[in-house]
Amino acid sequence: MVQFNTKDNEILVKIVFYGPGLSGKTTNLQKLHEMMSPNQRTDLFSVNTMEDRTLFFDLLPMDLGYVYGNSIKLQIYTVPGQVHYDSTRRIVLSGADGVVFIADSDPAKIQENVQSINNLHHNLQANRLNIKEVPLVLQYNKRDLPSAMPVDALNQKLNFRNVPYFEGVAVDGIGVLETFSETVKQTVRYIFEKYQLSKGIKNIDSVIEKLETSLLANAKQVVGVKKEPEAIPDVDNSTGTERSGRTVLKYTHNIDQDDEEGKEQLLKKALTSNMDTARLYGDLKKSKDLLAKKNEELNTLYKKLEKSNADNLKIRRFLESLVNFAGEAIVTFNELWLIQNWNQAAEELFGYPREAVLNQNINILFPDESMADLNRVLTFVVSGKVVRGFETKLKTEKGEVIPVNITFSPIKNQNNTIVAFTAIVRDLSFMTKMNAMLYALQRYEPTANLLPDLLKQAKNEVTLPESTNVLFDQLQMLSAAPTNTTEPSNINHLIESVRDLLQARMEQRRVTWMAQLFPNMPQLLLDRQQIMQALLNLLLNAIDSLDEQPNGKLTVGSHFANGEILVQIIDNGSGMAPEELDRILDPAFDDRKSIPGIRLNATKDILRVNGATMRIDSAPGKGTKATLRFKTS
Repeated sequence: MVQFNTKDNEILVKIVFYGPGLSGKTTNLQKLHEMMSPNQRTDLFSVNTMEDRTLFFDLLPMDLGYVYGNSIKLQIYTVPGQVHYDSTRRIVLSGADGVVFIADSDPAKIQENVQSINNLHHNLQANRLNIKEVPLVLQYNKRDLPSAMPVDALNQKLNFRNVPYFEGVAVDGIGVLETFSETVKQTVRYIFEKYQLSKGIKNIDSVIEKLETSLLANAKQVVGVKKEPEAIPDVDNSTGTERSGRTVLKYTHNIDQDDEEGKEQLLKKALTSNMDTARLYGDLKKSKDLLAKKNEELNTLYKKLEKSNADNLKIRRFLESLVNFAGEAIVTFNELWLIQNWNQAAEELFGYPREAVLNQNINILFPDESMADLNRVLTFVVSGKVVRGFETKLKTEKGEVIPVNITFSPIKNQNNTIVAFTAIVRDLSFMTKMNAMLYALQRYEPTANLLPDLLKQAKNEVTLPESTNVLFDQLQMLSAAPTNTTEPSNINHLIESVRDLLQARMEQRRVTWMAQLFPNMPQLLLDRQQIMQALLNLLLNAIDSLDEQPNGKLTVGSHFANGEILVQIIDNGSGMAPEELDRILDPAFDDRKSIPGIRLNATKDILRVNGATMRIDSAPGKGTKATLRFKTS
């Protein structure tokens, strides 16, 4: 009966070789043991009980994958052939999942063959096993005898179930593996069907085929190599071991010949005990081999570890030096926000010496007005994300507030678990001053750019019309000192005012203006001077991009929906690649100082101050689209 070993997740399948004395059971088992790869089998054990002997060994789990999480392990036994050892045969046959019957092809042995297969039938019944159901395979051994009985005659006498049979010459290895392989296939199929294990398998035939392939792959060819069957070992009765070295488990006991029940119980106890001992021996040997292998692996790993530690020490010192003398301030802090590392550039930027700042909370660097930004950014970093280009303000040891650009990164271990965080801090003080100067100069750039056109227009007219007076008024307003005052404004009116200012330039450059303005536009509370400057910046960039475009077209649209005013400025000019646009909008690049870059960055800051946002979409040869969004509430 198949056993499920839950401890080792194994299905234990028992196969018994049965047959008359000297028919070749032992030779089959010895050849099979010899064929199997050493790493796929245990030692061959001999259990001697009185004068008889039982051989057995285990085939370790075959490459069958898993059935409900279990691997399959095969246990192979032989029984004594002599009739007077019937008790032993019956005990060994107990729990058998499959049987191989080895018949002797010698005509003089036919009666013994018949008696033995009848005895098999009887002992299966005694063990509550049905011979009509138990997987059975026949082998007609000794086919090399000149007087060997015909196979048909043997089938007529022995193969009453019409089961698979094989011809064999076990001493030469012929038919041994084929007989065993068929038995295993029949047995495993029977077990799968009986215990309904096949429900979890889509194709039972493929599993059986894989089983056969695994068996053949782990077997070496010994066919044709003459080797006499091993005799019963020379046993030292005092120790129970062979003098030749093979492990032999021997049981001896004086039994009252009339006490049949006591004799069978003692035999059963002896066999069970000795087989368990053999398995323990096998497990011990396997554990010993594994331990030796592990020790060898540990020695190798230890040497590698020593080398790795030496290499790691060099790398660590190099990295520490690299971080400590980096040009940017680098701060490392743990999950409690306590500072763990503080390089030389951080000391110079913030004024705190390393000893004074270690194990201090990172928030000592953040003024109160920046704490909300810190908490928001750290939420992303804690989730494993890298935050680049975070602009905020930090304070030094003396309390001075400096603008900075920070890149936050999580530090993970080999298990991908976050263990710390790093912040690379770049001082923006100098750049901020430079940008302020550029913006101050840029405020006059649009009006200065327009003056030639306006002067030309005034020169060609003797009497200035009202429209020109309006233009001069707008220019006067734009060129006046900033007032930083907000007032209700209609974005459509501002767009039209800027269009009037640019009308002469668009006509000179043959740029077509198209406007799609939303009627009944709600008022916005804006700094009119700043918003007109922002619109001028965007429209001048658009017109400049149309210089080489014979059919230049400028489309301006406005829309109101869902409490939001949307303004779009679209041109069909030269356009920009995404990387070029990113470079212009990145304050770290000098390209920002180009005229289009200054205009765009100034516009971005103006819109931010007025509670609006800007998005630029552009592609080479397809023009540029600027999208402005204003909240009405």
